[in-house]
Amino acid sequence: MTESTPTALVTGATTGIGLATARALAAAGFHVLLHGRTLEKARRAAAELSRYRVTPVYADLARRAEVVALADRIRAEQPPLDVLVNNAGVWNSTQELTAEGVELTFAVNHLAVYLLTGLLRDHLRPRARIICVASDSHRQVRGMRFDNLNLDGSYHGLRSYAQSKLANVLYCYEYDHRKQDDTIVCAVQPGLVQTDIGIKGNTWLHRLAWRVRRRMSGNKTPEEGAATVVFLATVKEPPPSGLYWDDCRPKQSYASSYDPVEARRLWEVSERLTGFTYDWGAGRQ
Repeated sequence: MTESTPTALVTGATTGIGLATARALAAAGFHVLLHGRTLEKARRAAAELSRYRVTPVYADLARRAEVVALADRIRAEQPPLDVLVNNAGVWNSTQELTAEGVELTFAVNHLAVYLLTGLLRDHLRPRARIICVASDSHRQVRGMRFDNLNLDGSYHGLRSYAQSKLANVLYCYEYDHRKQDDTIVCAVQPGLVQTDIGIKGNTWLHRLAWRVRRRMSGNKTPEEGAATVVFLATVKEPPPSGLYWDDCRPKQSYASSYDPVEARRLWEVSERLTGFTYDWGAGRQ
């Protein structure tokens, strides 16, 4: 970390794991850029942390132009980042497409990560830490449906979410393979956490199932779910790059995430769908 106040951007920080992460990092001395889908939501969450140094930022991550605008504002108005936590995520019962015609869960959970991280690469400090909140749910699919990423005709909320989480892990591994600087990139499995991701915007049956699931014993609190992210962001010795973490320890992800051909193809598809290509020579060395 730098000797000055470190800065972290946490996406999806208005509730759940994201808010718990923002609170813990702010308490640890970070200046936290607290992201919400709207400025009103970000300000409301920031007010809960008013004793700390937090700055609300906003963007609807399903909208490519808003992701670009968010990155532009951060580069222009905020200090370079020591930590970028890609936490924002959605889970939809029914298929929904973005304005660009991309299935919403894949767009928010993966494409926004690819685009925002790429746009902010030249705004990262040396040895910055990029932490992507993934999930063991990626084990539920054997590979990306490149022939039908929108899952037209076979859409299911669990399948869509699992595919997006597999994309998170593949992205981290491919980023680590391609990078030419000292950036650290990690994927994190937060566990089964008592959040409302399965309640917002879903069918009544899925909302009911999620509420029952949240009350089951053994589920983590948002603070417990955020613990590995906070550990990776704050541990003094930089963690090794390119690993999958659970309960503050690296572990093996599932077999489908280790296919280099699959990871390379996802990267190329992400380039095409976002219209953005990483300039590996532009990152901070």
